[in-house]
Amino acid sequence: MCKHMITQGKENELGSWCVNCGEKVLEVEWRVCRHCVHFKATDTIPICTKKFMAVLPDMHVTYYVKDGSCWEQQPCQK
Repeated sequence: MCKHMITQGKENELGSWCVNCGEKVLEVEWRVCRHCVHFKATDTIPICTKKFMAVLPDMHVTYYVKDGSCWEQQPCQK
């Protein structure tokens, strides 16, 4: 069973594929991180509190295909 240790994108495609077996490993959404409930702007670096990683506000959500997207809509502001 392949562990998908090395991935690479394909020209004109969103996501990343395993170099060894060719399976699509990472997917990219049309939604951006800043509209997700897990996005937190800090004094230094904005972060995703779900993945514990630095993200840019306009970065599109990237996730492992096997896990599905972690994106959740922020509640409406009044």
